[in-house]
Amino acid sequence: VSRVIGVAMDVTERRKAEKAREQLRQDQLRFKDDFLSHVSHELRSPLARLQAATDLMQQQPERAPELIARLQRDTGRIDSLVGELLTLARLDSGMAERMNESVDMLEIIDYIAQDARFEADAKQCAVDVTLPDYIDIRGNHELLFRAIENVVRNAVLHSPPGGRVGIAVSRDANARWAIAVTDSGSGVAPAEIEKIFEPFFRSQSGAEHSGYGLGLAITRRVV
Repeated sequence: VSRVIGVAMDVTERRKAEKAREQLRQDQLRFKDDFLSHVSHELRSPLARLQAATDLMQQQPERAPELIARLQRDTGRIDSLVGELLTLARLDSGMAERMNESVDMLEIIDYIAQDARFEADAKQCAVDVTLPDYIDIRGNHELLFRAIENVVRNAVLHSPPGGRVGIAVSRDANARWAIAVTDSGSGVAPAEIEKIFEPFFRSQSGAEHSGYGLGLAITRRVV
């Protein structure tokens, strides 16, 4: 009797495992379809504008300087989108290289803070930085730079005029380095906290800002 029960339990576990694998496969296919749909949607608009600008340039050559600026702007947006998609693909496939190199995090944060102050000046925002004397971190310099820059730029973007953005680095209770980025914006709705890290998600509170909704998805995968 015990052998029969054992076999029955084994068959049941195999069926559960097969069902879980099938569910995972379906979820992956659904994610792939959604991802491709988002990519095609994001590319369609700038490509349509490129075509329209090219047609107008042929019909109205006197508008060439204005239309060339439009072409440069939209090709830049496409280049940015493709770059972010390639980064996301590398991270998701585990193909990101040099993940254990010594990283000068002080230099990275100082550089990002300088850029943030330049952008924040336009809205009279302050950018405060609190750093220790050293930060010993190993990882990928390019990816860590991009991950932190994405969060800091979001903080500047969503801060009101006259607001403050803070960047602070400290060790937590487990002796791990923690980088905190704060701002004086309206914040993210509780229902959107997890969604903001999904590719192509745009918060309703930031609907007026441009972007593809890939920056925080890249940040989560890096850290």
